[in-house]
Formats: sequence, C-alpha cells, structure tokens
Amino acid sequence: MKRALALIFSFTVIAALAAGQDKVTVPLSSPGQPATVKARLVSGSITVTAGTGPQVVIDSQSTRGDRDSRREDRNVPPGMHRIDAGGHGFNVEEDHNVVTVVPDFGGQNTNLTIQVPVNTSVELKTVNGGHIEVTGLSGNLDVENVNGSVTLKNVSGSVSASTVNGTLTVSLDRVTPDKPMSFSSLNGKVDVTLPADAKARLRIKTTNGAVYSDFDVKMEPDTSKPVVEDGRGQGGKYRIRTDRGVYGSINGGGPEYSFQTMNGSILIHKK
Repeated sequence: MKRALALIFSFTVIAALAAGQDKVTVPLSSPGQPATVKARLVSGSITVTAGTGPQVVIDSQSTRGDRDSRREDRNVPPGMHRIDAGGHGFNVEEDHNVVTVVPDFGGQNTNLTIQVPVNTSVELKTVNGGHIEVTGLSGNLDVENVNGSVTLKNVSGSVSASTVNGTLTVSLDRVTPDKPMSFSSLNGKVDVTLPADAKARLRIKTTNGAVYSDFDVKMEPDTSKPVVEDGRGQGGKYRIRTDRGVYGSINGGGPEYSFQTMNGSILIHKK
C-alpha cells in the first residue's frame, strides 16, 4: 500500500493551454512539507507570492499578441481575415514536492504568476524584457535576471539574487544562520534590508557608486590574494587576477554576505 501511495503521489501534471484556459492547480506529493518551484523564461516576467493553500497555482499569460499583430502576411488573398490562434501553453512537472514549469516556445513572450505555500524555495530565471518579483516566501531563493529588475519582499531564509541590467531590491524578515548570501547587479542599484540582529561578514564591491548602511559596520582589512592561473603547460596563458573589495562585519560577524555592482550604489538597511 505504501508503495502504491508513493507511485500515486509522484506524478507529472501536463497542462497544455487552450483558449481561455490559462491557470492550473498542482497538488503537492507531500502537502505541508517544504516545496521547490523552478521556472525559466527567455522573455517575460515571473511573479511568485505566498498563498494560503497547500498547492501550487500557476497562471501563464502570453505577451506576444502586440508583436504578432505587426507580422501580417502580405500574401493573404483578398477577403480573408485573421483569426487569433491563442496564446502559449506550458508543461508542469511535480515530483516529490519539486514543481518545474516549462513554457512552450522555450519561454518566450510569457508572463508567469505563481502562488505557492509559504515554505517554498525557488529557482527562477528570465533573460529579456521582464522582472522577477517574490513576496512572502521562506526558503532558499535563487533568482537571476539579465535585463530587468529583481524584487524580493518580506522573504526569509537564504538569498542568491542577481541581475545584469536592473535594480536589485531585497527585504529579508529572517535569515538562515550560518548560510552565505549574494546580491549583485552589473548596471543598477543594490538595495538590501536585513534583520537588525543579522550576523554576517560583509564583502562589498562597487566600481562606480557609493556604499551606505545604517548598521554599525566594523571594517576589516582586505586580506585577499591574487589568483594565479597557469595554463602554459597546456598551450594556454599565464594569468593573475586580483579581486579587491571592502570587508566588514555586523553583530560580531558570521557567514559571508556579498554585495556587488559595477555601476550603481549599494544600500544595506537595518530592519
């Protein structure tokens, strides 16, 4: 019987969207236990919020309508009119409380809105023309954007968040003790709010910007050493890399929290 139940609860949900059908509810194999949601888009936004139920609810909306309206076929015979063929579909796979969302067309021109239980970890990525926003979750949050902003509000746990072109804004209610975190943007402001009692060693680096904090930061000397890469034995090159930053500790120190941007300021707030 236990084996049969395990087989029942380890299943795959396939949801191909038809016209007007843009939302699915995915039951978890182990309701009440921590879950993980994974989603990756080429273009579009991802919004994840904490819901009140034990399931994952996924809403997908196509954003290609405006773009497709400009792609009229000039060879259409006179008297014919265009019929909207509908939006994109997506596939959802649930396996042992891990929910993976795979949109059609490789995740192009799609916006995902996902409701999850509070105790959910996420792995989210989008590339072009969208933002990522996560609200109210408690878990391991791994979020990556290329051209767009990242916003994490009232979250708890550990965070690895980055964007190339956009602002990074994170507000943490609680942090996982003894776990490192990373916050980075290449072109944009990094704005992070930590609990007042957070214990961490800060590694801060900005090339064209300033650093501000209302924490009592105890500054430390930079003891990092150059990294030597010698590939000459394999026909490569000899390289020396230096990676300088500012180091400090808050509340006596702890795991390393990395803050980095090239063009923008870094703000570290006390909650």
